[in-house]
Amino acid sequence: MRLPSATRRIPLLLALLLVLSLALAACSRGDKSPQSRPPSATQSSANAAAPVDAVKIVVEEPGLYRVTAADLAAAGFDLATQEMAQLALTAGGAPVAFSMAGSGDEQAITFYGEPRDSRYGSQNIYWLNKAQSEAQPAAVAAADASPSDAAPVTTFRVSQHLEASKNYLSQVTDTDDHWLWESLFAPAVYTVTFDLPGYAGGDADMVISLWGNSEDRSNPDHSARLRLNGETIGESAWDGKGWKTLTETVPAANLLPVGNELAIELPGDTEAVVDMVYLNQVDVAYDRQLATTADEQLAFSLPGATDLVVSGSAGEDALVWDVTDPLMPVALTGAVADSGGLRLRTTVGDAPRMVVLAEPDALLSPDAVLPATGADLRDNPEGADYIAVAYPDFIPALQPLVEHRRSQGLRVTVASIDDVYDTFSYGVPDPAAIRDYMRYARDNWTGPAPRFLLLVGDATYDYRGFLDGSTPNFVPTYLLSTHFVGETASDNWFVSLDDEDDLPDMAVGRIPAQTAQQVEDVVAKTLAYEADTTAGEWDGRALFVADNEQEGFQTIADNLAADAVPASYQIDKVYLGSSDNPTSQIVKALDEGVGLVTYVGHGSMNVWGKDKMFQISDSNALDNNRLPFLVTMTCLVGYFHHPTATSMGEELLLNPKGGIVAGLMPTSESLATDQTELATNVYAHMFGDAGTVGEAIMLGKRDLNLDRNLMQDIIETFTLLGDPALVLQKPG
Repeated sequence: MRLPSATRRIPLLLALLLVLSLALAACSRGDKSPQSRPPSATQSSANAAAPVDAVKIVVEEPGLYRVTAADLAAAGFDLATQEMAQLALTAGGAPVAFSMAGSGDEQAITFYGEPRDSRYGSQNIYWLNKAQSEAQPAAVAAADASPSDAAPVTTFRVSQHLEASKNYLSQVTDTDDHWLWESLFAPAVYTVTFDLPGYAGGDADMVISLWGNSEDRSNPDHSARLRLNGETIGESAWDGKGWKTLTETVPAANLLPVGNELAIELPGDTEAVVDMVYLNQVDVAYDRQLATTADEQLAFSLPGATDLVVSGSAGEDALVWDVTDPLMPVALTGAVADSGGLRLRTTVGDAPRMVVLAEPDALLSPDAVLPATGADLRDNPEGADYIAVAYPDFIPALQPLVEHRRSQGLRVTVASIDDVYDTFSYGVPDPAAIRDYMRYARDNWTGPAPRFLLLVGDATYDYRGFLDGSTPNFVPTYLLSTHFVGETASDNWFVSLDDEDDLPDMAVGRIPAQTAQQVEDVVAKTLAYEADTTAGEWDGRALFVADNEQEGFQTIADNLAADAVPASYQIDKVYLGSSDNPTSQIVKALDEGVGLVTYVGHGSMNVWGKDKMFQISDSNALDNNRLPFLVTMTCLVGYFHHPTATSMGEELLLNPKGGIVAGLMPTSESLATDQTELATNVYAHMFGDAGTVGEAIMLGKRDLNLDRNLMQDIIETFTLLGDPALVLQKPG
């Protein structure tokens, strides 16, 4: 929790230690099991033989692709019985031109494929369907590329991109890419080694992107020097946190075809106490020979209407496609092979053209061909009150909760996250598909509109799996910018359905499970809680836990206990300084049974209080069979989207022996005053007009004073872990 202060300032070294503590989080927090997202049942080979009318062709690098009838048959798609006019290829809903040739198992389609340039993944999905009215077939057009008498060019300008995504910085600005390469503390040197394939001589242009990550009162804060193959090619000094781009032209004398070494040096010659810089990426533009090998494709850009000659192994059977429009490529025909190479002329338009050349053996195979057997989620004539979006293999474990909610009269729809992607983002992972699904359901299904969204599966900010052992994105969250910690998770974003505001229009909760067993455990806890017949005995106790009074936390807790909770509750308090062992008091109260727990004070992913009143190891050890609902007025304890560590909030919910039944907790930092307003509002609705905890949270957020500058962070980042349709057990 943060306290408002006009003069609040964190010392520089402390701030840097905080940065480092986040980077080393996995060392001190509950570790998440290293695993990749396993293939779901809908993607397994068990379904491969079932006939389908459509397949998803997965690609992850740019180039010309060949997909054979045998590849398609393994996914249940019969190409042999289809004419070209009966097929349609699409990507992102747009038609894609392709060609088809051959016979039998070697009959194949050929198309130009590109990866996605998205933070959510590099895989792109191309859909091959039996043609329908909305996706008509598109054949690759042809254009004559016969060479003229003009002198041909033999080189082209290429840009080589060098980047590694090793460090995640939530507070990087002006970009959706929060992954940087290497951290440097001055004095330091980091060396990037690279080759220049096909180098044709001449100067190179280099662009080096850096992020200054420290800030001091001195000016400048940062100093960097660039050396290439031992020669200084540039240096710069700059001030403050933010991006710095260094652009240098390197003479040919400083370049090597193989083994170039670029040293980024921080000499440490500023007056700043700490000079910390991240290397982001390096781009090198140079002239490359037009030359091919038998097993590699050559992609190049040249001005329109240019004669060229490609040396190497390319013959007249090579495919040469103009892919300037990647959806509607044009096959260039008429190239002539002689002793000098393959000669042709680009003739499709006057603007610069992008061309790909590939010999038959260099055609790429897709990463996967998957049967498209999912449901169209737009079709739901009954409507729904309660929508669960789940990782496919978790759906059976969720079924008892689904049946329970149906028995209460709710119309329940369960959707696989893969079906959500297929229906609303053309098969590619994108959190926006979930929100689009909610909007579609609200606007098009039989009313009344859905009230609840339950997300079933863990999430991570490492969407693309850059880190070893990163948690899979079973069901993604949405990352947005906040005031204090930069980017963080917001499940609220999925149910903020009106463009005019960011307020929730549905109640949302998450079961951040990585296994079906964890889903079973949470479902069992939820059902047992709502079936409890001893309401009024232990459920009538409310425990308030508070950090130090020097910062007013105990006063906040006292006021909430006195004014926000009904008088029918027995109030117990564990305050820092009131006991020699507050941890044991908290555990004792939980073991005896309390219906409601409220924590007010400092916090992080794995601890309550600066003096560690309650830690993640304590939550793991709980063996209480009486489960409270938890409200935390603190920071980061619900940071469920860390890729390698588990937050205390997750541990409390997923603990099969006890813990909590559900809880409201933040994924960010915020001010104590704003947190208190949220808690007051939530309690007012929880003990008033809201029938469920999820709706109490939704209504509590909608009642917040939006004139307060940072209240938006409260709305977006306070997250319900658990079922939003949970009915709170109350005394009496």
